[in-house]
Amino acid sequence: MKITVLVDNRSIPGFAAEFGLSLLLEHERETWLFDTGAGTALTCNLKQCGIPPEGIRKMILSHGHYDHSGGLAKLRPEEIWCCRGILAGHYSRHADSSVHQIAMPEDSQTVFRKTRIHWTDHFLQLENGWFLTGPIPRHSGEDCGGDFYHDECCRTPDDVPEEQALLTPDGMLITGCCHAGIINTVEYCRKIHPEIPVRAVMGGLHLKNADPARLKRTAEFFRTSEIRNLYLLHCTGEAAVEYLQTELSGCRVLSPAPGESIIPG
Repeated sequence: MKITVLVDNRSIPGFAAEFGLSLLLEHERETWLFDTGAGTALTCNLKQCGIPPEGIRKMILSHGHYDHSGGLAKLRPEEIWCCRGILAGHYSRHADSSVHQIAMPEDSQTVFRKTRIHWTDHFLQLENGWFLTGPIPRHSGEDCGGDFYHDECCRTPDDVPEEQALLTPDGMLITGCCHAGIINTVEYCRKIHPEIPVRAVMGGLHLKNADPARLKRTAEFFRTSEIRNLYLLHCTGEAAVEYLQTELSGCRVLSPAPGESIIPG
């Protein structure tokens, strides 16, 4: 399996950057897309990697926020795997009390509704051997990373219940924003598939606004786990990445840029 960063907040020459996440997954002659970014960078970066947008046929959406689903408007996939509720209303209230809509954009929803959808209501094994977690139970007490609501009036809290992650048989865990919390996510994988030790994590962890106690707890969890490689992107936050690099001497902590690839194992 080869994983290439297509969209991230950072960039390198030749690749576009935006606040979003998209990963290209190549496995046994199959090409999958995990999330799509916000929509302005995906097409450019796919072409830069030599992948025509029309070549994307299978897609996994981690959750319904615009920065993971906006690029869908530029694609015509045949199949999408996601959780129910992905088209729900999503709003974010910022520190200045302003409220921003962060749901899947309308043009992406139009493409979504024309695509064959596979609902992942529970832990599900795909034909290629990968596992989708489906909705992740929340037991650890980790916050979801922001002040989120289902309505513009901010009356109905939103902990992004439709979020899912991807687990490979060799122990690579791929996350979108990890609104469920990395401890919840890893522990859920361990509970359902104890025979698969999670050895690496790639994606966003939504720690950019985490307080010192949350960061310390997260570092301690990684320190006592079997995870030895962290490829941290998007909403993890630069300060959190630097903190984990300092605290986790026994773990490799990297932030690959668009165009860079890793081969787990």
